[in-house]
Amino acid sequence: MEKDPSCKPLEDSFLKTFRTHSPLKEVRYIIAVGSGKGGVGKTTVSVLLSLALKEEGFSVGLYDLDFYGPNSSLLLSTKKEFPAREPDGYRPPLLEGIKVMSLSFMLSEREPVFMRGLMAAKLLQELTQRVLWGPLDFLILDLPPGTGDIFLSMLDLFSPDGFILVTTPHKLSLADSLRTVSILKEKKVPLLGVVKNMSNLFGKEEAFTKFLEEIKAPLLFELPFLEDLSEKETLPELLSDEEKKGLLQGLAKGILKRIFRFH
Repeated sequence: MEKDPSCKPLEDSFLKTFRTHSPLKEVRYIIAVGSGKGGVGKTTVSVLLSLALKEEGFSVGLYDLDFYGPNSSLLLSTKKEFPAREPDGYRPPLLEGIKVMSLSFMLSEREPVFMRGLMAAKLLQELTQRVLWGPLDFLILDLPPGTGDIFLSMLDLFSPDGFILVTTPHKLSLADSLRTVSILKEKKVPLLGVVKNMSNLFGKEEAFTKFLEEIKAPLLFELPFLEDLSEKETLPELLSDEEKKGLLQGLAKGILKRIFRFH
């Protein structure tokens, strides 16, 4: 029997309508924070952005999608929190005024995660259906390194309103970031811009300037290497320093300008 080309697979139909018919329907903007490379500070930027938007008066959720190394909650609080179990799902705990969901709430810090790519993608789909975010202005997605199953499933499930690319000025980070940008273009996900992390650790700027010109994206914010973070327990503790508070205001201003330009 010849297949009718007008009949789309059930999976495609489900993904297209998932955001509208899931707990995500109460979220105004979904912003993904990622990169093509590990160790460039995606989690730090995700948490900083969440704090910055919260300080601007927005209601914010932070979803840690790095299932293999879930640690975004560690940057917000030293206390072990647990989602509230309700009949319809899990209600994220509130850390520093931000609703946070992470596998770290359900695992011990020493417990390894054994999970193949397809299993991780399926867990993402099932867990997302069970998280009760409630009304939010912004949901920030802290992505895992690379562009594997979780990354690609995220693009389909969440249909993010924008993507923030985190990179250092190092040539290896820039090379991997170019691949990420190519996928975003293919999937028609708006690239809001670039956060340049550890900006004071690398001397030459030519490669980074050329990178911005090639991807035709603005530099949203430059974040220096936060050496004090190794001495502090959490980011809120670090940001209690008057000199560091300006980081939040600058980051929020750069991001919001791009978000509301696109919408």
